Amino acid sequence: MKVKLEEIAKKSGYSVATVSRVLTGKSKGRSQSVRNILLTARDLGYRTSSVRYTNLDLPVDIALITQHDAEEFYSCLYESFDRIASKKNIHLSIHSAKYSKSITEQIHILSKYNDGVILMAPTLDKEGYKNIIAKIGSFPIISIAPVDGNIVPTITFDSYEGGRLAAEILVDSDYQNFGIITGPLEKLEANLRRNGFQDYLRKKGYKINWEYQGNYSFSSGEIAFENIKKHKKSSLGIFSSNDQMALGFLHTALENGATVPGDFGIIGYDNMPYSKVFYPKLSTINTNLDLLAKNTLEYIIREIKIPQKSITNPTTTLLPVELIKRRTHK
Repeated sequence: MKVKLEEIAKKSGYSVATVSRVLTGKSKGRSQSVRNILLTARDLGYRTSSVRYTNLDLPVDIALITQHDAEEFYSCLYESFDRIASKKNIHLSIHSAKYSKSITEQIHILSKYNDGVILMAPTLDKEGYKNIIAKIGSFPIISIAPVDGNIVPTITFDSYEGGRLAAEILVDSDYQNFGIITGPLEKLEANLRRNGFQDYLRKKGYKINWEYQGNYSFSSGEIAFENIKKHKKSSLGIFSSNDQMALGFLHTALENGATVPGDFGIIGYDNMPYSKVFYPKLSTINTNLDLLAKNTLEYIIREIKIPQKSITNPTTTLLPVELIKRRTHK
């Protein structure tokens, strides 16, 4: 049911004429009445853009939409965004699109109740992003997963460099044979990590001797070890596309009497808290989620408060990753 101006006027204590003037952006000055009316309207579910009143310190509503996996990474991602948002007068809501029948329609609906959208949809292709833009137009949106092509503004980690760093440390640790546990290859970031790993090995005269495609879960890391045992591979330096699979592999390898490092060296990706809990502690590629949250939220706030008057090509910002040396690579 559509909220009427009379309802907002009654709850806020101002006249219908004053409410109308505020909601249409015609009120001037830094008035407490403007703030009260806008907040009352929001409380009642009436959406009006706060962009018209950039001189007021009004809270901003942002939706974070993800295709989450059942892994530790997403709880850490949500915690970082929630904490950084709380310091910036941002009301953050979190939504799952993993099982959405139409992510385009879901984003379209959320755009009616939020000032901006942050999207993490690793399986979304170029056409999917084009459909979203066609539906929401110039509404502020940013991706935090790699996007194939300049369709929407993107801030994400340098996945290719992460794979390259993993290969470099395993080569430097004197491994001659190499393996990889990839993430789902329909996800662009899984391909980028694999490509970075493979390209560095080729540059040094090596190749990937064993490969297993996982799904980012602990159990797929366990299955990866069973696969490597079946193929009778050993003395491999292995890169896992996330920590959860690396820990599944490590756990199963040790249960089966293998040595890590020794029979296998392994590098994870993401530097999740659990990477420091298992023994031996996991060497991994660090992704700074606080940095991702800070840069993303600051970018979309600028887009909300200072809308672009001309069409510009969306840009991709790659955040740095770094190698964390612990006990599983050498």
